[in-house]
Amino acid sequence: MVTDAETQRELVNELFNWYKEFPFPEYQPEGLDLPTTVADSVLCADSVGKFMEVHGVDMAHPERKSRCAGVAAGIAGKITEMLNERLA
Repeated sequence: MVTDAETQRELVNELFNWYKEFPFPEYQPEGLDLPTTVADSVLCADSVGKFMEVHGVDMAHPERKSRCAGVAAGIAGKITEMLNERLA
């Protein structure tokens, strides 16, 4: 909505590459000390699946929900940084 189509594609590719390699969650709501994992994929199911396996929790576990909130916050922050760099 704020850039042309080519810039949008570039930003999405950059965001996807970052997401695949970033150890989430950096931001941890509620002051938790959750283990970080690297998705190696842009798919949420792969990312959260790795976390659940490492942490030994299921989908209904409150810490899984906190982790997903932290990932969403991290992505929002990253795309904001990227847009600020591009549009400044």
